[in-house]
Amino acid sequence: MSRRSTAVLITSALAALFTQHESVTFAFSPPSSSFDIQSRPSRRFWSRLLSASPEHVIEVDADVGNGDETTTPDPSPLPIHTSVARDAGPLFKEEERREEGDGSFTVIPHRGRFRKRVLILCTGGTLTMSVDPTNFNSLAPVQGALTDYLAGMRELTDDPEMPEIISHEYKPLIDSSDMGPGDWAMLARDIHTNYYHFDGFVILMGTDTMAFAASALSFMLQNLGKPVIFSGSQIPLREPYNDARKNLIMATIFASSDTVSEVCIFFHDRLLRGCRATKVNTSKLKAFDSPNLPPLAEIGINIEENEHLFRAPPRGSFRINTSMDTRMITLRLVPGFDDASIKAIIDAARQTHLKGLILQLYGTGNLPSIKDDFV
Repeated sequence: MSRRSTAVLITSALAALFTQHESVTFAFSPPSSSFDIQSRPSRRFWSRLLSASPEHVIEVDADVGNGDETTTPDPSPLPIHTSVARDAGPLFKEEERREEGDGSFTVIPHRGRFRKRVLILCTGGTLTMSVDPTNFNSLAPVQGALTDYLAGMRELTDDPEMPEIISHEYKPLIDSSDMGPGDWAMLARDIHTNYYHFDGFVILMGTDTMAFAASALSFMLQNLGKPVIFSGSQIPLREPYNDARKNLIMATIFASSDTVSEVCIFFHDRLLRGCRATKVNTSKLKAFDSPNLPPLAEIGINIEENEHLFRAPPRGSFRINTSMDTRMITLRLVPGFDDASIKAIIDAARQTHLKGLILQLYGTGNLPSIKDDFV
């Protein structure tokens, strides 16, 4: 049995690596080894290793044999990350569902509706902060604050061109630093449950891990034919001067768009592809950027869309994939790194049946050629 090792570069967030979505793009880099693929790589697999803007290096070991080898089952249990909140479930009107005898329900399409309808799912974040009387009147995410603000925003309620809005706040609200695959799966399930009853979705959350969540959902929501727009703010909505109001209004507008059929982040004045965005600033209103892809749209006096960048409508039926393997580590290398320490980390990780190793190297994926032990 021969072994072929190839290092590849990935542009999406780390959480999306194990969802097996067909739109992930790769590019070759210097050889190395780490992640085992237990079956013969197909021609399609190698054809995907084409071109991508480098951000992270993933080392892949592809075992290529004669097809008569047996695979040893992985004895370790799959790590599970669960959300502290519960799924929202169906959020459309009761008259749009018909209960069946076995407890299930049949979707009844809504007819006669002239306005589009957007579902806002709120997990928390700076946007929802208000005075918390239980904590010495300090600013903290407050349950129900968003619902109260939405009711008083005439831009959303009085303009007939704006979509009808239904909002849901998860309980408890979740700090974005605490969010992970379990929370992303919860959002994916709720979008799937309500998919055919809304024209688009807005997800409000904290900014610290928004890029990771948007990237993950870009791959979890497969054959997505409607906009899913992430947004938040650097200043709470309750403050007289804030960026939350504009971000919320524009996210809602894009969520009712006919041209967007993917996961995006809207922040400040730009609409960014979800799996290409990253947080670049913690103190300015332009907190997110997309270094390797121009914005899908920019906001000024008018909305300027880069229509050639929008994804084409899907050809298949919408489905979700919430299976994610968290047995992975990422290492950012700096000049003069200690080979022995990195080797010890990797050896220790193998005890838990490590599935992925992501190395952040230099430039386009360069690593020191004189460090023989590391190579």
